[in-house]
Amino acid sequence: MMNEFDMSDLGRMCYFLGIEVKQTSNGVFTGQKKYAQEILERIQMLDCNPVHNPIVPGFKLTKDFGGERIDSTYYKQIVGILMYLSATRLDMMYVISLLS
Repeated sequence: MMNEFDMSDLGRMCYFLGIEVKQTSNGVFTGQKKYAQEILERIQMLDCNPVHNPIVPGFKLTKDFGGERIDSTYYKQIVGILMYLSATRLDMMYVISLLS
């Protein structure tokens, strides 16, 4: 392609659109560890409790009528941020879609 188009070789790809790319002899692996860390910092959840499953099987979401009201714009922003994270975390796709 370099013969046909004016371009330069930048070496192996490390990041693409915020997605970390690791190329090894075993394959190409993607992740968003840095992005996930930035999300936790942004929404002030650095001290949250990690879990292995994003949702308990059979869990039903219900509206808490007596709960504290939240800013719907802020909620939509968080869901959008999480949707981008699901590009490499397919295990979270169902939960994020449920929340949206």
